[in-house]
Amino acid sequence: MTHTRTHVYVSFANPHLVCDLCRKPVPRWHNNDKCGCEETFWNDPCGCQRAGITSVCPSWNPVDGCVCQEVLGTVDHPAPSVQCPAPKEQQ
Repeated sequence: MTHTRTHVYVSFANPHLVCDLCRKPVPRWHNNDKCGCEETFWNDPCGCQRAGITSVCPSWNPVDGCVCQEVLGTVDHPAPSVQCPAPKEQQ
């Protein structure tokens, strides 16, 4: 008998988040509590487990997005390159 599970991911609104361990973009994280996985949570798509995240944009807010140019006069961070892969099914 084959069992499949659909993993549960939670997407972040801030597109400028990076993993504290590998510094790769982190658009979402795996919520193990909601899908029943026994493993700990991980950042997706980098896969770093139990790692924090940091915003590389000091002025991002959920209403206006990045306002570095308006507030700081320059944008000292790259544009976000967020691409979420399709969730993988676990057997």
